Amino acid sequence: MSLRMVATDFAIDLGTSNILVYKKNEGVIINEPSMIVLDENNTKVLAIGNEAKEMIGKTPSNIHVVKPIVNGVITDFNLTEALLSHFYNEVNPGMAFLQPKVVICVPSGITDIESRAIIDAALHAGSRDIILVDESLAAAFGMGLTPEDPKGLLLINLGAGTTEVAVISLNGIVTSKTLNKGGDYIDEAIIDLIRENKKLDIGKNTAENIKVDLLSLKVKDAEKAIDVDGRDLLTAAPKTVNVSSKDLVDCILPFADDVVSMIYEVLEKVPPELTADIKRDGFALTGAFSKASGLREYIENKLGLSSFMSEDPATDAILGAGKILEDPDMFYKYRK
Repeated sequence: MSLRMVATDFAIDLGTSNILVYKKNEGVIINEPSMIVLDENNTKVLAIGNEAKEMIGKTPSNIHVVKPIVNGVITDFNLTEALLSHFYNEVNPGMAFLQPKVVICVPSGITDIESRAIIDAALHAGSRDIILVDESLAAAFGMGLTPEDPKGLLLINLGAGTTEVAVISLNGIVTSKTLNKGGDYIDEAIIDLIRENKKLDIGKNTAENIKVDLLSLKVKDAEKAIDVDGRDLLTAAPKTVNVSSKDLVDCILPFADDVVSMIYEVLEKVPPELTADIKRDGFALTGAFSKASGLREYIENKLGLSSFMSEDPATDAILGAGKILEDPDMFYKYRK
């Protein structure tokens, strides 16, 4: 076992779907599903991350695939600690006399109790100092925006477990609203729709692939289609059906309207001076689900605003957390 004097500091984004890790001076080194496979007694960890995701829907009844983080919130302290310990060891294998400083992204709507749970899990996993940073604020830094400026920045964060609309100014959240729906909710909606309309039972990984390949609000994509394999609900035999993009509109359109309604609710609480900034600059879109085809354009048309999105919105928050790790004074600029 290797031994070092000082462990390398890093940042981590505890996402409902994926955990991303940024290592100081190296960048993003880990992007794996936030999943764990447990034995029948729920006492032994059998697999974590990519290996665990591959087992979804394929394990015997005595092996369980679980997600210790739901909607950005820890649901099981011990499993989250095990998850963190695994990725901590990936960054700093062996032992160190001085444990690492860690920046952790958290949802803006997180409670004090939930914050304490994350801090405790991180401390038990092996941290000496922990900086919790709002995920939307971290994403703004990661997109190359300037949330520390005295101007209003409207940011829409479309994640796997939650959707968050926030107005940021001077490194703080002026007002925000969170919806416990995101990419995972759409996966479940696709499963239900195909069961209802196609009489086919499919798994979560298949639903996620359908979402990536077909889900769209663009009219030109309506006839795009793929063959989907699953289990016939009537005969229980293997079956293949054809699913088109237009079949899935009912999965995403209500969600898109919910997001627009959230934005209007947030804007109603914004001071007029910041509203003028938003009118001029538009909104920023981040989070993995923001890549859904046509969703950005739909929101733009409903709001009458322009928008900005990075090349890889799924990594905005972790890149921003990395910037805060490299330069904490930037984050603490307007904090006591």
